[in-house]
Amino acid sequence: MNKDHLLQIFTNYINDFETINNNDHQEYYKWQIIKRFHNEMDKALDAPDNEFPSKLLALKKLTENLIDSYTQPFYGLVRFAEKEPDTVRKMFRMLFSADNGDLENRRQRISAFLNQSHSLRDRHFPNSYLYKDDMHSVTGYLFLYDPDHNYIFKATHAQAFADCVEFYDDWGSGDSVKLDVYYRMCDQLVEAIKSNKELMATDASRFSSGWCVDPQTLYADPEKHILAFDLIYCCSTYGLFDGISFERPKTKERQLMQERKEKALLLSAEYEKAKENHRRLEDAQGYVNSVYCEGRKVYHKLYGTGIVIENNGTIITVDFPEHGEKRLGTFVSTANGIISLDEAGYNKRISEYKEVLSRGDSIIYTLNNAEKSLAPYIEFLE
Repeated sequence: MNKDHLLQIFTNYINDFETINNNDHQEYYKWQIIKRFHNEMDKALDAPDNEFPSKLLALKKLTENLIDSYTQPFYGLVRFAEKEPDTVRKMFRMLFSADNGDLENRRQRISAFLNQSHSLRDRHFPNSYLYKDDMHSVTGYLFLYDPDHNYIFKATHAQAFADCVEFYDDWGSGDSVKLDVYYRMCDQLVEAIKSNKELMATDASRFSSGWCVDPQTLYADPEKHILAFDLIYCCSTYGLFDGISFERPKTKERQLMQERKEKALLLSAEYEKAKENHRRLEDAQGYVNSVYCEGRKVYHKLYGTGIVIENNGTIITVDFPEHGEKRLGTFVSTANGIISLDEAGYNKRISEYKEVLSRGDSIIYTLNNAEKSLAPYIEFLE
């Protein structure tokens, strides 16, 4: 590593430490998440099948955007656990099993986790590209569970840091990252961190009573692996490369990268809009199904009054005394005013939901298409 470049990064981090951890940025949240993650994950893994998905969802929410951001691999595991809880539980137990520092064994367990996760996605949600686990997410689970023996891998941030400090060993890409090479860079960074008195003193200040968070909520980070990741991440996010001259991509490569980033931002905005429309559709469909429950009196424009005898989620079967049983598309019939009922606030709610209910298939198609379009550009959003 280039020691001068590394020292400048440390200096910039120390100078910007208050900004990085103020109320606007709160990067100390990494220490807070890890303080709770191990114990809560153990409780989740010990929970019965019917509770496991909800406890996993709570863990996903705890991690905020550390794992899930533009992609949603952790949430994908929650959805997989709804279908096959024991499979997902075994995946995590195997991933977290002890290896006594054998990085090849760890790499194989990461690879096995990835393969199983990809298989679950293909089996249950083949069109949900954003549920795809990768090296970032799986090393993230390991890091959150046991930070003292693991490092989290975030490709773009790690590569920019490596270029700056002139760490030129190739760790590969995609699902085939050479764990030993990446860990070697991180180990060298940790060694430099521990030997820098000013940086260690700055890091220690986060645990003092002078900060805006309770020190008891922070993981102690004795091995400084969290600090190492924070440095790598903050270099790209908070401009810690300032004052350092190092080789960057050539002009054409930089232009192409910028074009891809702009395309990625555009596709991301389209995806977020599609996701919001889908959320509104789910809200609308949930409300409609809740009111058109079995035994409910329904009014039909043509058939008059009837009683709901079955609701399968998309179709209701209604028994009309003078016309017999009729199967009706719940959402289309509701949106078009073909069916209605006497419910306080019903007309107002349906008026609000009519637009999304009437184009439900289009909303689902648009969301799936937005996911597919964004998938190849995800890396440019990191």
